[in-house]
Amino acid sequence: MQESWQVLLKQEIKNQYVHNSDEWVDLNISTSGLLNLTVVSDRFINLSPPQRKEQISSLLKSQVPHLSPGFLSLYTLQDAHSLNLSQPQVLNATSLNTWQDLAIQAANPQNQLTAPQREASLPRTVTFYSFKGGVGRTTALTHVAWILAMRGRKVVAVDLDLEAPGLSTAFNLKPQPKYGIVDYFYERSYLPEGVEPNISIAEIFGEVRIPNATGRLFVVPAGFLNLDYVSKVDDLHATTVIDGDQSLWSVFKREIYEQLKPDIILIDSRTGINQWGALSLIQAADEAIIFLFPNEQNKQGIELLLQSLQSLKKLSINFVFSPVPDITKTGLSKVKEICKFLFERIKIVTNENNNEEDIDNYQSKIEEPLVVPYIQLIALADNYPIPALLDYYNKIANLIDEETDDLQRKNVLANSEKRWTIIESLQFPEVNAADTEHLGLIFQRTTDFEKFLDDTTCLIRGRKGTGKTALYSLFLKHKSVGQKLAHGRLDNTVFLSAHGRFQESRPTRDEFQVIHRHLQQNDGTWESFWRAYLLLRCHQEKLFKFPRNNKFSRLKEIINKLPTEGWQYEFTQALLQLSTDYDLRLIAKDVINIINQEAQKKSQKLWFLYDDLDEDFRQAGEVRQQAITGLFQLIQSCDANRLTAIRFKVFLREDIWNRLIFDNRSHFNGRDILLQWTRVDFLRLALRQVIQSQNFKNLIDKFSPIAVESIDQASEEVIDKALELLWGSRRRTGDKAKYVSRWVYERLTDSSGTTFPRSLSILLEGAKEQELSYKGKSSIQPPTDRLLRSKSLEFGLKKASEKRCDEIREEYRDLANFFESLKLKSAFLTQDELHTIWQDSAHDIADFEEFASFLSEIGIIEWREKEQRYKFADIYVYGFEMIRQGAV
Repeated sequence: MQESWQVLLKQEIKNQYVHNSDEWVDLNISTSGLLNLTVVSDRFINLSPPQRKEQISSLLKSQVPHLSPGFLSLYTLQDAHSLNLSQPQVLNATSLNTWQDLAIQAANPQNQLTAPQREASLPRTVTFYSFKGGVGRTTALTHVAWILAMRGRKVVAVDLDLEAPGLSTAFNLKPQPKYGIVDYFYERSYLPEGVEPNISIAEIFGEVRIPNATGRLFVVPAGFLNLDYVSKVDDLHATTVIDGDQSLWSVFKREIYEQLKPDIILIDSRTGINQWGALSLIQAADEAIIFLFPNEQNKQGIELLLQSLQSLKKLSINFVFSPVPDITKTGLSKVKEICKFLFERIKIVTNENNNEEDIDNYQSKIEEPLVVPYIQLIALADNYPIPALLDYYNKIANLIDEETDDLQRKNVLANSEKRWTIIESLQFPEVNAADTEHLGLIFQRTTDFEKFLDDTTCLIRGRKGTGKTALYSLFLKHKSVGQKLAHGRLDNTVFLSAHGRFQESRPTRDEFQVIHRHLQQNDGTWESFWRAYLLLRCHQEKLFKFPRNNKFSRLKEIINKLPTEGWQYEFTQALLQLSTDYDLRLIAKDVINIINQEAQKKSQKLWFLYDDLDEDFRQAGEVRQQAITGLFQLIQSCDANRLTAIRFKVFLREDIWNRLIFDNRSHFNGRDILLQWTRVDFLRLALRQVIQSQNFKNLIDKFSPIAVESIDQASEEVIDKALELLWGSRRRTGDKAKYVSRWVYERLTDSSGTTFPRSLSILLEGAKEQELSYKGKSSIQPPTDRLLRSKSLEFGLKKASEKRCDEIREEYRDLANFFESLKLKSAFLTQDELHTIWQDSAHDIADFEEFASFLSEIGIIEWREKEQRYKFADIYVYGFEMIRQGAV
């Protein structure tokens, strides 16, 4: 890129006036265009001030005749020494904090050092900015944040539009956190030195619960709107320096990372040119997504913005045109014209050394600008996101996620012979769940599994039957399988049952009652008890040896005297002694610290798992409240002491957690998960089975490699896309046709909501068999977008239904006559029709209501209130040879 006139002018002045290291030139152009010049040179010796000015003015006029001089300060070295003048330091681009800094720097490229390249680091910060309001910036952020969380990212959305906040309202965040970022910034801005803040980072964010998401989304609101908020915003300064040399933003970013370890921070910035917009773009952003309506006013405003941002040469900038009222070819022509102009401006102000690859990248962006059309549904919505409109924001999410959604489906099935080879290679084994050797294949990681692996997750909540104990057992009974499922993240992790059924050696419910009374009577604490219990379990598992230090001799003597098997009286007494003796409590803390240090030396992580707390503290009341609270206080204590090698995983029933009340409960905000099972888990199993064929796996590798590389992390959308190669997208043409993945899931789910993975294997094997029956029949053309056509899937469903009906006949033999009588009956029966069948075939069950309730309980029928009919589950219709007409 050609050097600017400012750089050339400064160089020319230096050539004429600077001949040694003591001479110097300081040239600055004001934002109004006036030149302020200081020259220190012995060329001015024997020249009067007017002569010096005339000399330099002649030079300036010859170089830049249009320039208006401002202050001209011309000195000899002796003059400068007597005035105590020294050469000013050149500003570093990293010290820029305000729009004024940017404006002055932009006007003076001759004073700029080479901007340091920003190193990629987590979390990556993306600022959503607009020069003017009303362009859908906040709306876009909510949808993009949602999409990223669905893709498995941990996202923090921050509302820095402090003068017109609305991000938490847009998300309909409930419950709202107690404080917002304004309260957080304000307290830290005016807190006396050495005083700890009262508002913690854990108290200023809330979580948006997203069904089926493999990631997480947290929102930091601006704050609660009231008069106090208005006063605080007015008093705050974005450039405030705290803790010595840190900015408000750097402190926030560090603390939010320590608390949540997010992948991405999205900032909803203030519009226009103001201090909070400057913080959002200059201090915080790694990438800026700039929203604008395609008109001349916005074009000029953004051009001014780009001129200001030219000092931030490594700031990635993209544009989104929104809301565009006309997205026809004619309407988009103006958008492309403005887009081309803006990208040319970026090339001028942010890229000094463009190569051919850069030019190609810009050209591709110009050809396909990011556009969000005007949609009335968005304009009238009270909160976001609107699931049906997420597709409009996928491309923006792709930019942030450094992934592209422009992978085009190639016609990889064009070769008919190759197609048949792939189908023949498909295998759908029915894996025995009791087969430990194949546990890695049949253990389905739910959408919560990745969150569970997160080091910050220490509380696993859920209702009974949601899989808490399954996770607890996986890493204790099948350690190698658990490590494999974690894809190497836990290879150097030690798993230990700190309390639970894996080690039958534990206190009973009655003993816990005794322990509670003893702690009360002897000034003991449950926190000390759990620490002593943990120390004992570490000793039993030989995780440490006592140091050769007299300090530990008494503790060592107590522990070494304990029996080696079972849980006996001596164990309880030892724990009580360690929990109530003041000296022993302190020594136990030291031992836990030593255990942590030893693990750190070995680069190990120690996972302490707690289960069955609901069984051992069955009754709600004082004992349960204090005991379990003490366990969480132990976790807080270990976190406060930075025992980073020690990780806790507490499996706790949801209702128990909700009833717990203790100080600093917010410490566990964002460090907990609520176990849930979703449809995507079932589809992941389908993908796992189908990629057992290397031929099909190679096919997916070309189309959707992400799905194969990380099945358990991929979103339902990604899994769906991969399975489209197997069975297509929709069963029939038309927008209203049901998606195949949904059809398969619903057909293999009974009326109680139970889904049968074994039936999936049978369905797919039957569909394969039927598809191969078409091979060689030239009159029947194969589909070009899938391996298995809809008719083949229906054939497979019939096979799966027949097998399932055989199983339920075997399970409920006393209903054999009833099952036989369903042949050729409608799958959509009125109450009278079902009553007649009951009378003829199941009169052994004396009460009809009881009979119907039982069928509903075991998942055969469900009552449809609207139609006033009983509907038989599809999984049973084919097998019982019923008539599906009307059963929709």
